[in-house]
Amino acid sequence: MITCCIGGVSWDMLVDSGADCNLVTPEAWNKFKEAGIKVYSSTKGCDRKLKAYGSENLLNVSGSFVADIRVGQKCVKAEFFVVTGGQQCLLGDETSKLLGILNVGLDVNKVTEEVKPFSKISGVQVKIHTDPEIKPVFQPLRRVPIPLESAVKSKLEQLLARDIIEVKTGPTSWVSPLVVVGKANGDVRLCLDLRRVNEAVLRERHPMPVVDEYLARLGKDMIRSKLDIREAFLQVELDPESRDVTTFITSLGLFRFKRLPFGLVTAPEAFQRTMDEILTGCEGTHWYLDDVIIEGSTEEEHDRRVDKVV
Repeated sequence: MITCCIGGVSWDMLVDSGADCNLVTPEAWNKFKEAGIKVYSSTKGCDRKLKAYGSENLLNVSGSFVADIRVGQKCVKAEFFVVTGGQQCLLGDETSKLLGILNVGLDVNKVTEEVKPFSKISGVQVKIHTDPEIKPVFQPLRRVPIPLESAVKSKLEQLLARDIIEVKTGPTSWVSPLVVVGKANGDVRLCLDLRRVNEAVLRERHPMPVVDEYLARLGKDMIRSKLDIREAFLQVELDPESRDVTTFITSLGLFRFKRLPFGLVTAPEAFQRTMDEILTGCEGTHWYLDDVIIEGSTEEEHDRRVDKVV
């Protein structure tokens, strides 16, 4: 059912894609006239022979009229037939399509998900420092197997839409090759060969937790929750002046990362430092890279600590 404005009168019509014409009941037609419907023309009787679906009996058409019908912002001129004994006012196939109510095509029922920029940690930008004595290296393109080209293009478009990478323009120094790994499901994983870049990167040497010490800090008989940060490194933004070292080459051109990429030798330390700055001072909270454990001696204490972290 859809509410239409027929000749200036609001009325509910049933959209029927199997109907070749628009049908109204005599009761509806009388109410249209009482409401002062505006028509271009109206006639009694009808020369057209109309049949109900699956029936050989002719419908009793007492007359017809032509009027404007509006749905939303769309308005078209349409003919309506008044059928005696009709149970419902029907909006036919042609008029429904002209009004944009009824759509036919490959995109019907197609569900598309809007790609939004990937979340990032607010107020944090990581700088990558390189040894100035090491000369930048421009590495050549590694060809992608033809069957994987469309999947690689789609993956790059997703990364652009998610604000993880950007097109590299202007002069460039470091350029690394893209490594494409096919998955069993037909998808691909894009990796960077950053070995030459890592030779020049100056590590932060931020202290990393020792796993045994990490586990020893966990209390006994505690209520715990474990959080896993989604695509953790990619939530850390790179300083614009540090992005050129992540430039990589594809058949579609040069791109560079706006976020901290996997494979960069200093990425774990930079991310751990970021987590230390964020979570230090949160009681009952222990973290190692993207794994965060929150514990409390009571459910109330546990929930309060979780709310503070989240």
